[in-house]
Amino acid sequence: MDQISILIEFLRAKHEITELQKDILDTWNEYQKNPIDEVSAKHQISSNNGNHKEIFAKITALPTTVSKPAERIDETDLRYILSRQLIFLVEKEMEINNGHQ
Repeated sequence: MDQISILIEFLRAKHEITELQKDILDTWNEYQKNPIDEVSAKHQISSNNGNHKEIFAKITALPTTVSKPAERIDETDLRYILSRQLIFLVEKEMEINNGHQ
């Protein structure tokens, strides 16, 4: 099991979670949908961008990120964005937890 899957299972078992942890779970859930729900995925991406502006900047700066007009974004693009958001959200959670030990 990879680090993200372990964290997801841990968060699902917790009774109380932070807003960041909720964003991690919500992003994971969107990413797992097959086929992807385009409207719901775009909503989660937008929510993450609003809640975590530094993550939006990090994804935009990645060399693998290509800017496209909104009407040209497809399922592959949505999965790419969700996966990168998830990685950065988990990194942010790990940094917070490492700071509290």
